[in-house]
Amino acid sequence: MIMNYFKQIIYEMKHQRMMTWVAVSGTALSIFLVMAFFITDNISSVDVAPETSRSRILVGEGVHVKEGEYDNSGMSITVKLAEDAYKDLDGIEKISFVGGDKMAEQLSVAGKEPFVADGMRVDSDFWKIFDFKFIDGKPFTDAKAAAAERYVVLTRSSARRLFNEENVVGRDIEIRMIPYHVVGVVEDVSPLLDKTYAHFYVALDIDKYRKVEGDDEVFGSVKVLLQMKEGVDPASIKEQVKTRYGRMAAKMKREGKELIYHEQPYTVEEMKTFFGSNNSPDVKIHQRTQWVIYAILLLLPAINLSSMTRSRLRHRVSEIGVRRAFGAKKRDIISQLLGENLIITCIGGIIGFVLCLLFLYLASHLFFEMSEKFEDSLEVLNVRPDFSMLFRWQNFLIAFVVCFVLNIVSATVPAWRASMRNPAEAISGAH
Repeated sequence: MIMNYFKQIIYEMKHQRMMTWVAVSGTALSIFLVMAFFITDNISSVDVAPETSRSRILVGEGVHVKEGEYDNSGMSITVKLAEDAYKDLDGIEKISFVGGDKMAEQLSVAGKEPFVADGMRVDSDFWKIFDFKFIDGKPFTDAKAAAAERYVVLTRSSARRLFNEENVVGRDIEIRMIPYHVVGVVEDVSPLLDKTYAHFYVALDIDKYRKVEGDDEVFGSVKVLLQMKEGVDPASIKEQVKTRYGRMAAKMKREGKELIYHEQPYTVEEMKTFFGSNNSPDVKIHQRTQWVIYAILLLLPAINLSSMTRSRLRHRVSEIGVRRAFGAKKRDIISQLLGENLIITCIGGIIGFVLCLLFLYLASHLFFEMSEKFEDSLEVLNVRPDFSMLFRWQNFLIAFVVCFVLNIVSATVPAWRASMRNPAEAISGAH
């Protein structure tokens, strides 16, 4: 019974191939565009190794100070401000101090051509927050000792470029003509993972930073990475930091300075919005913009299928009239027409899903450059996103369900009108 029903639907679709495939193409295009924008917007917040706990990561960075007519701001802060604002917060599991900016330094070994690579200065807790896969060796466990001995962790590609192999623990390299001892080699990290991407990692010397900062209370060269405990609300962390900022602001006010709090520390969702160091992130505006884009893209299949359904029905008026004259019920007519739209949605959804993954894997930089977020990193390595960043069932299901609902809504009215036609008028082909 059910198989005969679907055979009838497929038969009707075969006899209107042009309209059917236009409708399928419209649905596939909508699924493709919605998923592409959805994935590129969320690729910086999905959990993927080594950033497997992004939803629990907060970033402490940015400082804004007004002094008379001067308005000063910067993304990196001093060690003193970092400790005063973020150390020993309730609800924080781990805290790591890292260099505020990536390093671009020359790596070299004897007998090999030097090359410039991106590096990070990190402390020992950095390795506890992120899940790096060590191919050889291990991380430095004491930041101060590592800094004194000049230890370095390399990525797989950097090790191979320097030594033509990956098991290089115990060897020495030079970073800007200064000798460093290799203690570990990790899997390469995608440039799309902005908190962990580098070609090499050296220890952050906290004491050295304190000396360099001198009397400057706020503008420095570090930022803070915080990992919340399971179930902790970021708002509770922000409230604690806001209180601490209030105390620091009261002290600086006596010096004629105004320290402005901008909702630090930031969640991954807030980091997706561009706000700078002298503004607060506005996630709602970003989300509204995204929903407007999704709504426009999702209206395509609704408009497309509604017009296609009406066109198909105009060619099938006589058929519907004959079926009604021979006793077909209105609900049978409606269910068949809705069934056709269900099949169109399924076929279009699968095609759109496959096209989206292929396009993002092969030409993802086109979407990333539109956001201006990953442009520089992609120019460095011209990488492709890892499949685990692209493939999320929920992304496809959300786009598919919404398209399906819109398709059903757009098909219901024409189907209901067709089923209500007088059989005699329908058979005669009257419009």
